[in-house]
Amino acid sequence: MSNRAGLIAGLVLLIALLFMPQIASHIGLAISVCTEVLLYAIAAMAVNLLLGYTGVLPFGNAAFFGLGAYGAGLTIEYLHVGFITSIVLGMAAALVGAVLIGPFLLRRRGIYFALLMIAFGQVFYFIAYRFTDITGGEDGMNFARPAIEGLGVVLKDQQFYYAMLVVFALVVIGFLLLVRSPFGRTLVAIKENEVRARYLGLNTDRFIFVALLISAIMEGLAGACFGLSIMFAYPLMLDWHNSGNIVLMTILGGSGTLFGPFIGAVIFVVGQEILSTHWIWWQIPLGALFVACVLGFPKGILGTALDLFSKRRGGFAFEARELVHGTKLSEREIIP
Repeated sequence: MSNRAGLIAGLVLLIALLFMPQIASHIGLAISVCTEVLLYAIAAMAVNLLLGYTGVLPFGNAAFFGLGAYGAGLTIEYLHVGFITSIVLGMAAALVGAVLIGPFLLRRRGIYFALLMIAFGQVFYFIAYRFTDITGGEDGMNFARPAIEGLGVVLKDQQFYYAMLVVFALVVIGFLLLVRSPFGRTLVAIKENEVRARYLGLNTDRFIFVALLISAIMEGLAGACFGLSIMFAYPLMLDWHNSGNIVLMTILGGSGTLFGPFIGAVIFVVGQEILSTHWIWWQIPLGALFVACVLGFPKGILGTALDLFSKRRGGFAFEARELVHGTKLSEREIIP
């Protein structure tokens, strides 16, 4: 039953996304906004892996997002690579960044982990800001969207949206398999009680490091595709403000849930697009919504809705929620 409910929810979401360009045109939204929702949903899922399933606060994740965008843009500009190759190299740039800073991050937990990550993210920001001859500095760098290797086709905006929809669907499936795997269940065990996990013989640093690398690859994928979407890379992609936005999307939708980050991305990106066209202080209502979310329903919109549903169904849906999101585990399921 739980698998059926999850499958139905996924199919409904997929159908809605298939017709999203037509729906968006009727409410006055550009198709680029729909693409932005998908890509920021992937970025928020990357944060969700660390925040919702591992229990560490990646408040500096935009560094990997920006590295992905610059990795794609620089290789297109100077190496003249194709569409897919630029995305792969953008993901590789984010992975290299995570490998470099990961050993330092693992030395701390809690707020110190978050502060270290912000500091390293700002280092990448100032590198992009200062190396004007290479990165364009404060003004950023423009680049053309290259053709797909072997096909010679340059994707137009609507074609690009559907290509990103395929990428988003693959990421969701991969994320679901990951959090349901023994590795994902071990991350949840670390989140629940890292000391106990260590007593069980787990090398928690190694698990968190691998989770950080996977999260960085996902962020790099989102950043590279976002750079290709707007054909531009700029330093603010790496800035801590962008990190805060992605964390806000994750918490708003519901960290620790599969589709929570997507809901948060929809509310944030679409809300920003609509409010910013009518009101110069559009950040105020979004900030108020975030405050209301933290105070009124700290588990996020989807997390709170699932809990309310579970209470009405006498606890059955709560079990379904754990199964759907891969958080149900026992000590026997934790691998050393």
